[in-house]
Amino acid sequence: MFSPYLYFVRAFSAIRRLTSGEAPYTEIFEGLYVGGWPYSPDKLPPGNPAIIDCTCELPRKNELSGHAYLCIPTWDTRAPQPAEIETAVNWACRKRTQKTPIFIHCAYGHGRSVAVMCALLVALGLAEDWKSAEKIIKEKRPYIRLNALHRKALEEWSKNRLSTPKRNGGFGASSVILSSSVVDNLLSWILELPSLTS
Repeated sequence: MFSPYLYFVRAFSAIRRLTSGEAPYTEIFEGLYVGGWPYSPDKLPPGNPAIIDCTCELPRKNELSGHAYLCIPTWDTRAPQPAEIETAVNWACRKRTQKTPIFIHCAYGHGRSVAVMCALLVALGLAEDWKSAEKIIKEKRPYIRLNALHRKALEEWSKNRLSTPKRNGGFGASSVILSSSVVDNLLSWILELPSLTS
């Protein structure tokens, strides 16, 4: 049912990228890239990046299967849900602790991927809020454009997120991971206590 649409989207995407002259990806901060669909290995940033795919209309290429990969399936012009943004941010933060570059893409690197990158910059402490992050990205990739749905999702994510911003490039997910391990250790300790009734 959707195959004619999907073939059209893929063809249109390839033609648009060939004629636009825009780089397939842009480095926003060291090891943090945002861009369009990597339809071939030469469209990927260097350093064997972990890939966050914000599309559902474009396929994951077999040539890229050796890369760490997370898909946040979102239709063009729509926005990832706040919980999906949080999942992507936490995943990217874990990859960053392993010194892995991060490449976040959608079809062109203008909307869906930029929304997730805004959240990641906040979580890493590289931007004060998502609006500041948007300005930072726009300076380096001028054709980005967040729509009302992207902005609404980022506002909701900002209000309800679990990852806390860290200054100087710290990793926002660490507080969630730490608190989880503290809870696990506390529960283990409690279970090892002798019963109070014996």
